[in-house]
Amino acid sequence: MNIRKVKLKPGFTLKELGGEFCIFDERDSQNGSLDGLPSVNEICIFLWNSLERGAGVGELTALLSREKNIDEEDARLELEEFLAKLIHGNVVEIDG
Repeated sequence: MNIRKVKLKPGFTLKELGGEFCIFDERDSQNGSLDGLPSVNEICIFLWNSLERGAGVGELTALLSREKNIDEEDARLELEEFLAKLIHGNVVEIDG
């Protein structure tokens, strides 16, 4: 995946619902979680929070590797999987 820049689109938020974290579109009057992103795990929560703080794609792998004590290859795969879900859910703006 050759993405240089990722930015969360306005109006999307991460909320806890019944003990699980889900990504919601704040403009949804039904307040339902996004299709394809019913709930996210601890790694996805960390990546979401890092994106909210403005972390760049280039630093996310290293941040995740350090924070969760996993090797960089596993961190890269986790990041790619999460970004693919965000892209599919139309939650992010990307610069490829």
